[in-house]
Amino acid sequence: MKLKSWQASVIVGALVGLGVSMFDREERENFKRGSKKTYQQIKHIYSHPSDSVRQLRLKLNQVSQGTDKLLEQINQVERIIDKVDQSQKK
Repeated sequence: MKLKSWQASVIVGALVGLGVSMFDREERENFKRGSKKTYQQIKHIYSHPSDSVRQLRLKLNQVSQGTDKLLEQINQVERIIDKVDQSQKK
């Protein structure tokens, strides 16, 4: 019960914030542009699902490669720290 009321409070707060921000003309224009851009992206994904999956696979591959590089760098730092620790013990 608490979770649902908390979620409802968050949604109401977001809607009130959106409503208040719409008083600013520039903010309304930004909202319109962002909404149109999001709509076009969703429309493209819906129209070209295989292309979207391919792009997602490429991005995941890039993230995976970046993670592998980061892990290797962490391993190098760990080896250097181990060497320093061993030299200090002697």
